[in-house]
Amino acid sequence: MNLVIDDLHIESLVYGGNGLGYHDGKVIFVPQTAPGDRVRCRVIKSKKRYAEARLEKVLQPSEKRCPPACSVFGQCGGCQWQHLPYEVQSAWKEKIFADLLHRQAGVARARIRPLVAASEPWNYRSRAQLKLQVTGQQLVMGFYRRGSHVVVDHQQCPILHPRLNQAARVFREALNGFRHSHRMPQLDLGIGDDGQVRAVLHYLGTEAAVVAEFLRPRVSAAGIALFLQLGRKAKPQPVCGEEELCICVGAPPLTLAYGPGGFAQVNLEQNRAMTETVIDAVQQSRARRVLDLYCGMGNLSLPVARRVGEVVGVEDFAPAITKARENAKRNGIDNTTFHHLSADGAASELSSVSGFDLVMLDPPRSGASGVIKELQALRPRHILYVSCEPPTLVRDLQPLLQDDYCLEWSQPFDFFPQTHHIESVSLLSRKSEGG
Repeated sequence: MNLVIDDLHIESLVYGGNGLGYHDGKVIFVPQTAPGDRVRCRVIKSKKRYAEARLEKVLQPSEKRCPPACSVFGQCGGCQWQHLPYEVQSAWKEKIFADLLHRQAGVARARIRPLVAASEPWNYRSRAQLKLQVTGQQLVMGFYRRGSHVVVDHQQCPILHPRLNQAARVFREALNGFRHSHRMPQLDLGIGDDGQVRAVLHYLGTEAAVVAEFLRPRVSAAGIALFLQLGRKAKPQPVCGEEELCICVGAPPLTLAYGPGGFAQVNLEQNRAMTETVIDAVQQSRARRVLDLYCGMGNLSLPVARRVGEVVGVEDFAPAITKARENAKRNGIDNTTFHHLSADGAASELSSVSGFDLVMLDPPRSGASGVIKELQALRPRHILYVSCEPPTLVRDLQPLLQDDYCLEWSQPFDFFPQTHHIESVSLLSRKSEGG
């Protein structure tokens, strides 16, 4: 594909981060562009109704552009919007989210709340998965180039918490030239609200004891807890330091711990804001018995439990269920039960004795189409959907809104400044009270 568009006017931004323009009646998507840009681009993929292009040159920059903070922006696939001031990013996220729900799911714009922007658009990430490659004798550490498995090296990521950047430097210095580094594809870093840093190093070789002995004094001196992941499904093996990272949610604060390989939201401040919105929604619904699907270590279950009669949590990652039970005990919460089950089918199984007033779900980006069909049959009074992917949210809302549910409101959050990602909370209510 060699078509070069010499002068394309970028009119808007779309979900996914690309700029959008029109050429000969066809939509053209171009990354790293801003509304108002005039650009030269090369088409790399053409379909009947749209084409994808690579930016070759900004001929006339938009007034909305700003210099990116990162030296590898445009190469690294981690961020899409560093060339836009944060207030422009958040305005477009609010518009993109509202347009998706209104146009594709028929949601009235009055039901869509304004975006909750992040107070800190930099250094917010409390977790990261850094990719490692050895090129020649040099260790390369960073994120993948967009659309590839080539690691773009960076010394300092401006969206990571400063302590995680420091931890990355410790591993870079230790592993560069180490004879086992070529068998280490990934380094997972995380930090808790108390400043504790934990690392999980993926190692695919056979000399784990040698690796552990080599790294233990180096990471211990930096105050980092270390675990080795010796296979995708293996339990992480301790090398040094405490197993748990702790985050705080709710008011008064609850302390929730999660282990190596477990999940916590990457933006701890925005997670607290979202949790308060969820609590308000549950109180608005006057629910007494709540089912929390994809509950993890209790991020939503436990704050909600203090406002209702009972919460039942479901999660298919067994270590997270163990942590959820421990977190309930740690915080003196005794009206929760947690089950190691797949979300698909769990609502039907657990509703056999008595039903739920409200079902919460916080699925992965793939959404929860199977669960939605199940909820249509069970018909709980309220459904609270926490989403990290607007297109799958729209897909999952459509059958509910065409059936017997109305959307009370949907609230977008910006958990990921400098990227196109949008988190959201949506509350649905059943129209009829029969059944």
